[in-house]
Order: sequence, then structure tokens, then C-alpha cells
Amino acid sequence: MPSSQKIEFSALSDTGKVRAHNEDAIVVCEDYACAILADGMGGYKAGEVASAMATQIIADDLSHHFERRWLPHFRLRGKQINRWLHDAIDHANAQILRASQADPACFGMGTTVVVACFFEDKLAISHVGDSRAYVFRQGRLIRLSYDHSVLQEQIDAGYISEEQARHSAIKNLITRAVGTQSYVQVEQHIHDVYDEDIVLLCSDGLTDMLRHDEILQILEQNKLNLPACCERLIAAANAQGGFDNVSVVLLRVPAVRGQSWLQRLTGR
Repeated sequence: MPSSQKIEFSALSDTGKVRAHNEDAIVVCEDYACAILADGMGGYKAGEVASAMATQIIADDLSHHFERRWLPHFRLRGKQINRWLHDAIDHANAQILRASQADPACFGMGTTVVVACFFEDKLAISHVGDSRAYVFRQGRLIRLSYDHSVLQEQIDAGYISEEQARHSAIKNLITRAVGTQSYVQVEQHIHDVYDEDIVLLCSDGLTDMLRHDEILQILEQNKLNLPACCERLIAAANAQGGFDNVSVVLLRVPAVRGQSWLQRLTGR
């Protein structure tokens, strides 16, 4: 993997056309090639508190680990990255739960979270809830995450189809969240990455409004300009109604084949 500065990032968040507040939050850690997206829930502005806390706590914890690494250029392993991500999300869970119990205005708040972290030639994805991760690769859009939701369980059981799910009244019923219980179950996977992959993180404000093929088409048409692609994804979601906050993060893997492992680490 090239140095983290070689990863191209773009991120954008929008309140949408209906909601009064934006309860999504994004933090991009360019120095460590990581991105965090959260979609909060709760009472008046409490969702904003939960998502902001989650993204910042996770970012701070990851920064601490990367900065204190022994032998910075020593090869990172998937198990180590997963442990860092799991511990960071667990830390955020405890802090958000404590805050919700201490402040009546924040009682019951929580948040989804999806984290992407590049290392070597791999991508670590950790997530809780229904915010998603995808990779756009050679004209295909591949989903990397699995929704922790009642709707996904109904799809898995064969009760409804993917198309019927788009019009369901229970889209927002998630089965896992950060900050709502003392224990949070984090789903984690390690994926191979390839030159010029584009990784997409998004809140359900995007995927509830746009079909898979619509997202794919926008990525294909704007793949050379990530900021424009973010803008067009959000504009398309708003054009379909914008019923929720919508947030997207795009991360492009550079073309670096043929470089040595040292060149990839140092960017030289």
C-alpha cells in the first residue's frame, strides 16, 4: 500500500430536504488512511451528539495507536488493525452510553458507525448498524457491509424482496447501534484492494433514496473527480426526496503496481 498521503479522499454531508438537523458525522484521518462515518439517532439534537462523539473518539483512538506504533514501517497485520478498530468502537460505545445516562436530553441516543482503514494492500472495514461500505472496481459496485437491521433480517428470511424493502415502513429499525447498550457487537472484515479501487462509505440517506444501479451509474460517470462525485450522489438523493440526512465518503486507491514494499510505505 502507498503512504496514506497517496490515498485520495473526498467527503460531503447534507441535511437533506426534510430533516431540521444533520445527525450524520464524518471524520477523515488522511495521515493514517482511515475514514469514519456515523448516523446518529435520539431525541432533539441527541443524534448529532452521538455521531459526533463516535467519530471523534474513534479517530482519536486510531491516531493514538498509529502514532505510538513501535517501528512505524513494520508490517501491520489484519488482527492488529481489527483489534484497534474494535477497541475504538467499544470505547465510543461506553462514552456515548455514559453521556446518555448523565443527560436526560440525550437519553436513548445512539449511532451507527462504519470505519474504513487501509493498511498494506488491504482494507479493514468495521461497522455497526446500517451505514454501508462499498467498493467500485472495474465498472462494478460491490457491497462490503451487511446491514444490522430488521429489514435485512426479513430479506434474509425471504419474507420480502430487495425491491420491496426499498418501500418498507421499517427501514430505520436497526438491530445494533453504538451507545445504546453496555455491549456492542462489531462486524469486521478484511478485504483485498486493487489499483484505482474507489471505496464508498455512506449513511442510509443515500441508499434509501437511490438504487444500487443508480449509485453505480453516478460513480462510473464521475470516477475521475471525487468531489464532484460526492456532490452528485447527494444531489441525486435529494432529488428523490431527500427524506434523511445523506453523507458520503469516497477514497481512491492510487495506481502503484511495480513499486517495492518500501516505496509503498514511504511514497518515494
